[in-house]
Amino acid sequence: MTSDERAELAYSAPRLVAVVEPGADEPAARVVAWCLEFDDSAQVVSEDGSLRMDLAGLGSVRRLFRDAELVWV
Repeated sequence: MTSDERAELAYSAPRLVAVVEPGADEPAARVVAWCLEFDDSAQVVSEDGSLRMDLAGLGSVRRLFRDAELVWV
């Protein structure tokens, strides 16, 4: 694989986003879900794997997890 091909691959890769909520009874925040952001959609999986969703984008993720912060990893 050439360096140009590697650069194109890195450019087109989905971005990984952690969905982080503040702790209710503890000072530390916790990751409640992971998200892959694509150009036109986002896929979300909860930390325990019980929730999996295909959404229109990060705006939908923000509406779903209202109290959460999105952190690009």
